[in-house]
Amino acid sequence: MMEKKRIFRLFFAWQDEKEQAWLEQMAAHGWILDEVGFIQYTFRKEQPQAIRYRLDYQDVKQNELQEYLLLFADAGWEYIGRLNNWFYFAAKESTAVEIYTDAHSKVAKYKRVMRTLLVASFPLVYYLVFYFRSFAARGSSVPFLMMSLIQFLLFIVWLILMINIVRIWAKVQKIEKGM
Repeated sequence: MMEKKRIFRLFFAWQDEKEQAWLEQMAAHGWILDEVGFIQYTFRKEQPQAIRYRLDYQDVKQNELQEYLLLFADAGWEYIGRLNNWFYFAAKESTAVEIYTDAHSKVAKYKRVMRTLLVASFPLVYYLVFYFRSFAARGSSVPFLMMSLIQFLLFIVWLILMINIVRIWAKVQKIEKGM
């Protein structure tokens, strides 16, 4: 029976290169990525290998998915899995063409990520500002402590989104400066 290992680890949207390096290090120790989930990675034990991992962020429609994956397969990349709009690919060292070869395409990727995070933040802002105030104004049957806890947790989620947006924006600025 093949030995498997599940690791829980959190990477933020702006840490894709760090995540790729970690996955490559795991492969160098003989742990090959099998599946990816939210903060969860499943590895299978094999011989240590030099594998390159790349993450691509795309909003691929279901009817375009096969063509998208075929494009990567033709370039030497094996599709590992998908987490929302993040696609995980692997290739033996030096067998595949690099996914992002120029600064413009990297900037475009990070702007797509930023746009998604901004769109996700709007409902949170609405809830944090307007919905909670309307609850307080008309008097809710939900205990104040419970509402405060919900408000605090949503604020933390919003703060994490904003930190990701700022870090990605800084990354975009750094890339554009080098162009």
